[in-house]
Amino acid sequence: MSTLAPTVSSRRSPAHPVPARLGPLVEYLESLRGRADLDVLSGLLKKADITRNDIEPFCIFGTRGYKRNTISASPWFELLALCWRSGQCSTIHDHAGSSCAFRVIEGQGTEIRFQQTPSGLLCPVVATTMNPGYICAAEDSDIHQVANMQAPGKDLITLHIYSPPIKRMTTYTYGETRPLVAEGWIDGDGV
Repeated sequence: MSTLAPTVSSRRSPAHPVPARLGPLVEYLESLRGRADLDVLSGLLKKADITRNDIEPFCIFGTRGYKRNTISASPWFELLALCWRSGQCSTIHDHAGSSCAFRVIEGQGTEIRFQQTPSGLLCPVVATTMNPGYICAAEDSDIHQVANMQAPGKDLITLHIYSPPIKRMTTYTYGETRPLVAEGWIDGDGV
């Protein structure tokens, strides 16, 4: 399965400018003319000294599931603030055709990595606790789930880069052998 980047111009949130501390990161992203290297994305996020205050206008939470808030985007990247309430999680999914790196800004997240067995069933292989500053990176056939497993009232905020933006991905259901291909986005579906 291949993912094609859309042919649209750069776009930013119409209501809010890109935060100053994200300037160097966005400059790099806007220079892309192809898929970004995962190690480069991870390195840029590691260097970025970003706090919730820096991205506060983009910290909007959903009521049904986590909320994806676009900071900036082009045909070759999407920069988002994802906001998670306690108990909210992504589907189990891969990143076929896209590089994804994110940094935990506030709260404590959990990433569960999965391996697909010869039967098609998924087997969890590792769960990682992600504290502020933690960088998570995944691409292509990496299968994972991200969640806020903190106590009620404790939020999670993550800063995500997708290159190119994910328009199609495979989602999985624990205990089933047939994955599904998801197209388009609804808040709370996929990461």
